[in-house]
Amino acid sequence: MIDISKLSDKEVDEKIWEIKEELKEDLFIPVHHYQRDEIVQFADYTGDSLELSRVSAGTGAKFIVFCGVYFMAEIARTLASDDKYVFIPNRSAGCPLADFAFGEDVEYVWEILQDIHPGGYIPITYANSLADVKAFCGRNEGLVCTSSNVQKIFKWILDREKRVFFMPDKNLGMNTASDLGMENDYCIVDRYNQDDLNIKERRIVIWNGFCIVHKVFTLDHVDFWRKKDKEIKIIVHPECDPEVLKASDYSGSTSRIKTMIEQAPENSKWVIGTEYNLVNRLRMNNEDKFIEPLSKSVCVNMSKNTRRDLLAALTSIQDRDYSRQVVLAQDVTRDARKAIEKMLEIS
Repeated sequence: MIDISKLSDKEVDEKIWEIKEELKEDLFIPVHHYQRDEIVQFADYTGDSLELSRVSAGTGAKFIVFCGVYFMAEIARTLASDDKYVFIPNRSAGCPLADFAFGEDVEYVWEILQDIHPGGYIPITYANSLADVKAFCGRNEGLVCTSSNVQKIFKWILDREKRVFFMPDKNLGMNTASDLGMENDYCIVDRYNQDDLNIKERRIVIWNGFCIVHKVFTLDHVDFWRKKDKEIKIIVHPECDPEVLKASDYSGSTSRIKTMIEQAPENSKWVIGTEYNLVNRLRMNNEDKFIEPLSKSVCVNMSKNTRRDLLAALTSIQDRDYSRQVVLAQDVTRDARKAIEKMLEIS
């Protein structure tokens, strides 16, 4: 048994590479863009949460060690076949945004909505949510969305003369409603506050949750950079507050931000409002451009996965100790997969 605590960083890295070489095609390490560089170096694939999960499900590897936060590993477990094992290096790497909406709380509000407009709502949950919330959507003819396709899915529901019940990110919900010209047609709710539900004509009901990483960014940050250099373009994630989004030049998912920066002209100037590890990596990989964070905002939970956690997960696989694996109840997996597949069908 290796005493990982006594190894140097270099020795830890060497051990990880050794195990990767030993397990070969039986091991797949998907890594989210927000992970530390010490983790990214071992990635077999980097991307957004749902993209990583789909790639993981399609791999022939028996062992998937998902380097991200817990809800992402849950998605990978949902989509992967039963003969695969899904692990996360640090099980305490959660997501405060996902924790704003638990299945029982969503069910409570859903019953109220059904009393107001029976059969009138279709539930949507952001990919950044817990498995039981995804399963709730699957059981109720709902679906999952991402920051890339949320507007399309809102429209799909509204075009069918149904109402939207969206969770858990209120900023993404409000920004999407605004993009659709429906700024005055939504209300914000949670289990403990349904006062706005009395306004029966509202066609979009949005859960009261937010991402603490993107909540950091303010109009003052935007104003600072505007005054500093008029040539700077500002791009932010749609999980930011609506006023920050409106004051910026562009908004988009993590993948869109990455693509826009990589394809931007040489010597262009960019300020980016999203998680700092990604911004810093974009800056290092695009030295021909000026790139700065709107403000430095690090996802503490993403940073919980360390090289030592990754090595511990890999050595447990070697020892056939699967206690770190992510396990979901069969009915949760079934219903959550149904919601994800419906999204893929529409998108």
